[in-house]
Amino acid sequence: MVFDKQLDVFWHIIDPIHFMIYATTYIPRTIFKLISRGEYAPFFSIPLFKDAWFATFWSRVGPEMRENATPRAGPLIEQARGVVLDIGPGSGEWLKLFDKSKITKIYGAEPNRDHHAALQKRIKEAGLEEIYEIAPVGVEDLGDKWVGKGGVDTIVTIQCLCSVPEPKKMIEELYSYLKKGGIWVIYEHVVAYKHQGKLMKWYQAAIDILWPHFLGGCSITRDTVRWLEEAGEWTNVDLYQPDDEPSYHVVPHTMGVLTK
Repeated sequence: MVFDKQLDVFWHIIDPIHFMIYATTYIPRTIFKLISRGEYAPFFSIPLFKDAWFATFWSRVGPEMRENATPRAGPLIEQARGVVLDIGPGSGEWLKLFDKSKITKIYGAEPNRDHHAALQKRIKEAGLEEIYEIAPVGVEDLGDKWVGKGGVDTIVTIQCLCSVPEPKKMIEELYSYLKKGGIWVIYEHVVAYKHQGKLMKWYQAAIDILWPHFLGGCSITRDTVRWLEEAGEWTNVDLYQPDDEPSYHVVPHTMGVLTK
């Protein structure tokens, strides 16, 4: 029993390193895909190549991640209602979880165009063609072209706040789009919790030096919970760590719903 616990701790500790190594195996197929499509610009731009690499990697890994997280994130996404801002939908792994009977319109803010083909495919598979519109921009460029400030009933952020630029500023910007009484549905990985100890925080910070370069700019040390709570006034904040996550989980999550 003790050995099994030690083994479990070991695998949790090295899992982020293993995941980064696994991501590198998608570099050759990314190169092949770009050449076969005649897309050569990414070979002369590190950011563009990283975007193409991550899109290739996530098209394979994303569905698996969705399946693993569905028991947690699914019931949250099903609460989305009215006009919805779906932030960073990527290739659309979560779209089947929306309850169409509660929704009038969904704007999917996805600036990485390498995801758009897969996203459009999953929009169709989920039967959302009539209500889902891709906004090919980041939150900072939403403006009033898609939806105005105070015009959103639901904001959905599922494993995306880890990779957006200037996350604190973006969270404050998103808060302004939410109606009074609107909800913010969240399932994100965050900086290590206090109860995990300083050693875990230091290890997580060390991993995060390399992690963003392998995972599309994602960071695992963002203080997302605090930034959300400080974004503005909330009538209710119901955020919590999943019960099944052990204290030695290097990439812990927060999940729940905030009500404006």
